[in-house]
Amino acid sequence: MTAASDVRAVDLGQAVGAWFTGARLAGVEDANLAHHRPHSPERLAQARDAVGIATATDPGAWHLMRQVHGARVAVVDESTPVGAELRDTDVLVTRLPSRPLVVLAADCIPMLATGRAAIGAAHAGWRGLRADVPGALVGALRELAERPEDVRVVLGPAIGPCCYEVGPEVLEAIEVIDPGAVATTRSGAPSVDLRAAVRTRLRELGVATVEDAPVSDLDGRPSAVPVCTACDAGWFSHRRDATSGRQAGIIVRREG
Repeated sequence: MTAASDVRAVDLGQAVGAWFTGARLAGVEDANLAHHRPHSPERLAQARDAVGIATATDPGAWHLMRQVHGARVAVVDESTPVGAELRDTDVLVTRLPSRPLVVLAADCIPMLATGRAAIGAAHAGWRGLRADVPGALVGALRELAERPEDVRVVLGPAIGPCCYEVGPEVLEAIEVIDPGAVATTRSGAPSVDLRAAVRTRLRELGVATVEDAPVSDLDGRPSAVPVCTACDAGWFSHRRDATSGRQAGIIVRREG
């Protein structure tokens, strides 16, 4: 278990490297990894380089998504230029080694997935759940010859029901997926548990292994419950700060 200022590794076996970053990186002034908010290109490059060193990946080879809260899938194959950003998509999959897939988030759920030979990364907030991002992810892995029972999905840090106050549209959308995911915030306002809804949908799709990323709290202690990005300043949170940066989930199949 690592401190909250570090890049957190996820053990998905020797054939796969996987990590989640947070809002702090040792020696880096701004740990934001997204370019779509006002930022300094130099700081962005510094943050990405630091994560590249920590993960032994080349940021120039990362495949990021221009995420749009939908369920469109992009497949990274031999025709995809190394390091190409895939636009208007929220799910990435590949069977190629040495092609890091990157999902950015700041309250929505970043998902990393691995099967026998293919890997995937996906992004889902309530709109993504309504569009069925979990189904798109599993379906794309099926197209790459994976069986759902062989797929393992890790859910990264996201906003919790304790802080995610929502209106009727969101309640209705999530209740269709999982009535048990309807909740209340600490103040008693209506909320939803995005993580629970994702788990329910993945189980319906036949995915046997769905787990939370092994993360730590702000003081570096193992978190007994899934971390809430809005509660803990060690993570970026759009709900807490509308100008927030983005943390990343990164997954890559290793050579050999």
